[in-house]
Amino acid sequence: MPRFKLTNETLMNNQLKSILAKKGKKANGFTLIELMVVVAIVGVLSAVGLPQLTKAQDRAKDAAAVSTLTNAAKECSLELIGGVDDYEFDTDGAFADVDGTCDVGETLTLASDSGDGDTSEATMTFTGGVPGTATIQAVTAG
Repeated sequence: MPRFKLTNETLMNNQLKSILAKKGKKANGFTLIELMVVVAIVGVLSAVGLPQLTKAQDRAKDAAAVSTLTNAAKECSLELIGGVDDYEFDTDGAFADVDGTCDVGETLTLASDSGDGDTSEATMTFTGGVPGTATIQAVTAG
């Protein structure tokens, strides 16, 4: 007589244990295809986003040049009202890169290093002792 008697209940328990054991051994991590899809998506998003970022940086550099030139023109205007002749900007001050003199009818300029090697230039002309509106324009090399 056999020592162990196999019943249907024992067989079903063994089968259930083996099925549960197989389901519990799921592989962790990502497949190569999944990783390649993610890298491709990130590449497409970068290709679309980087030119826009560069344009925004160039606009910010131009806006900073216009703002600096406007402040320099205000300082010139105050000096003209105060009666100072031939006012020159400090060579090491905040407006050291501004070209031009503070005089009636003169033009102040300031370069902005925006663009791919090109530069833009902000200009402002005095009408009487009052500075006009700063404008920015591209300067071609050559």
